[in-house]
Amino acid sequence: MNTETKKTEFVSFCIEMYAKQNKVSGAAAAKWFEQSGAINYLFANYEALHTQGWNYILAAIENFIAAEEKK
Repeated sequence: MNTETKKTEFVSFCIEMYAKQNKVSGAAAAKWFEQSGAINYLFANYEALHTQGWNYILAAIENFIAAEEKK
């Protein structure tokens, strides 16, 4: 499996776990990730994030989205 495929699977996993945590649909979470730039953030930070636990990843996503909302 190449790196881009791994990154795509990781982003998909993050979207689904975020959706589950926030009790929204996967489609709604994906739209939110796209609008906020979280998808690009996850791709760019894959190496640092994919080895972390879910709680750490979720916190990083939430911090990123909150920072983007303040802009």
